[in-house]
Amino acid sequence: MADTSSILRAAWVPDDDPERDWAVAAGLAVDWIRQECAEQGATGVLVLNAFGVEQQIPALRRFAAEHTITTPRASRERAGRGTGPVFAYVPDAKSLDFAMNLARASSLVVVESAHGFPLKGWARQLGAVDLTRPDAQPEALPPELAAAVDRLDFYGNNGFGDRFGKQQAQRILQDLRGKGILEREVILGALAARGASDRSVRNLGQLIDQLHRR
Repeated sequence: MADTSSILRAAWVPDDDPERDWAVAAGLAVDWIRQECAEQGATGVLVLNAFGVEQQIPALRRFAAEHTITTPRASRERAGRGTGPVFAYVPDAKSLDFAMNLARASSLVVVESAHGFPLKGWARQLGAVDLTRPDAQPEALPPELAAAVDRLDFYGNNGFGDRFGKQQAQRILQDLRGKGILEREVILGALAARGASDRSVRNLGQLIDQLHRR
């Protein structure tokens, strides 16, 4: 399991502008990770949900030709572990979890898709630089929400699959709802940044959805 302290530097390209072309978003991420690779003297890793996507975007195709490319379905030996900076392109929860582990003791950049995994909380937890606004100070989680995420991370060792962990999570989530700060996407993203598995994130999302339906 990765954790926030294991990622040296993080950056992202949010999917917050319908006019921004995917080639532009990928180009911003590639420029950033190339610099990280040069500074660390390391080979980068491109993580995709499935092979073939890289052929559709020139910046991804060029980066893949010079570095390592892999997916969560491929053997972990294909990319090794902690070999260098990692670029996760429009990841889902599983791909993000995979990329977080590969990026241990290195750097990670992610391009978000509104149809993939929400990254706002992830970026806040890691203090990730928004590459569309590189001079802006990264936004942090509000202290109360950050404390709740810390407690959720503590109780999520078994992926919120055991009775005790589930009960504790429900108690924390109910408290957040009572305070009006039960932000599903932010919480799930922040938990993923803490190194939670995709199973933990999925199960917590289901608990939040159940609470919203009550």
